[in-house]
Amino acid sequence: MDITVQYEPNAKQATFHACSADEAVYGGAKGGGKSCALVMEALAYGLENAGAEMYIFRETYDDLEANIIREWKEKVPRELYSYNESKHFAALINGTVVKFRYIRNYADAEGYQGRSMDWIGVDELTKHEKRSIQVLLSCLRSPKGFKPRFRGTCNPGGIGHSWVKEDYIEATGYGVKEMIDPVTGNKRAFIPAKVYDNDVLMKNDPAYVRRLENLPEDQKKAFLYGDWDIFTGQYFGEFRRDIHVIDPFVIPDSWRRYLALDYGLDMLAAYWIAVDDHQKAYVYKELYQSGLIVSQAAEAIIGMTNETIYQYIAPPDLWNKNRDTGKSTAEIFGDNGIWLAQADNNRVQGWYNLKEWLKPYEDEQESKTASLVVTNNCANLIRTLPQLQYDEKNPNDVATEPHELTHGPDAIRYFIAGRPCPKIPQKNGQPKRLIDQLKKKSKVIM
Repeated sequence: MDITVQYEPNAKQATFHACSADEAVYGGAKGGGKSCALVMEALAYGLENAGAEMYIFRETYDDLEANIIREWKEKVPRELYSYNESKHFAALINGTVVKFRYIRNYADAEGYQGRSMDWIGVDELTKHEKRSIQVLLSCLRSPKGFKPRFRGTCNPGGIGHSWVKEDYIEATGYGVKEMIDPVTGNKRAFIPAKVYDNDVLMKNDPAYVRRLENLPEDQKKAFLYGDWDIFTGQYFGEFRRDIHVIDPFVIPDSWRRYLALDYGLDMLAAYWIAVDDHQKAYVYKELYQSGLIVSQAAEAIIGMTNETIYQYIAPPDLWNKNRDTGKSTAEIFGDNGIWLAQADNNRVQGWYNLKEWLKPYEDEQESKTASLVVTNNCANLIRTLPQLQYDEKNPNDVATEPHELTHGPDAIRYFIAGRPCPKIPQKNGQPKRLIDQLKKKSKVIM
């Protein structure tokens, strides 16, 4: 029996299907035919590997129904599979099973620990944290001897923008080359695609392009052109690794040191911060650990502190009294040798202040810098700060989910709360600019 699949891939989709890399990501702009390509890639793998165990993930079942499952039902001939509506899986005629599942967060991803998956597809990869996808990748193995494959699709933006850009976009030269992951040994590839590559959409809905062209400039760059330097929804657009991340150095003894922390059983995020003679702040040491009771947190901080700390700064909620003991967390810290100073917890104003401290400027050597910089050993702060997004309900505030992203930035916000206005040194070049203006005027007179 001959069965015809009504699908003719465009050039970029064909490149995606021909890719032999262990991990391949497709997309970069809206309208590039990503969902369709992912579904057809799944079908091809499933038919080629009888009895394979396959998974396609999105954030919710609603998203799956509206995009992936709808695409599957429209494109895949019914003769090739049966579909279980209640359990959300398609059973192909050769024994392969394609399961449609969701992961909203890290806890959902952890629920798949220990499973064996021959093929994993993630639609809208940038809507997930890196650690969630790492859990899924740890399940990518084939007891039946198939070649395990990971396939993803994405647009710029979302909480996963930074890590997807670093791991798949920049690492492959924006799709120019394949690269080998030094940790897993997997070969990675990125296939960029734009709406102009989607012949079917351009023919059937030419107005879609005009709608993308009519978006605000930053969204247009991200969604129409697939510009990965634009992060739609990013709160701290000021943050740049080449400006804000520096190498560790020997800090002069004369600089005043502070420690700012955010504490809970879910995470202790503590940062050692030095302030120089010009009031520029250097975040130079990080303690980022979960599961510590207060006495253990204090012990860990003291164990990492071999310098004189002028002030330990913490949020006001640590002064709330425990109804059973009558003691506050701040008091227990004090009992264990760390006396805390209470920070202002005005969230919106605190984030505004931090944006001012992160704002780039040119120093006397005409190099780009900022009033607050971070040494590269503070890995979690560097990871989480650029991933923070605007709160959808209050765009002046930072989104509180995923909660894991907020601990480090909150600690820095508490430090900034006591010094809202950074002191930016005046450049000695001011008279030079005046001389240049006079020279220009003299040329005009001549």
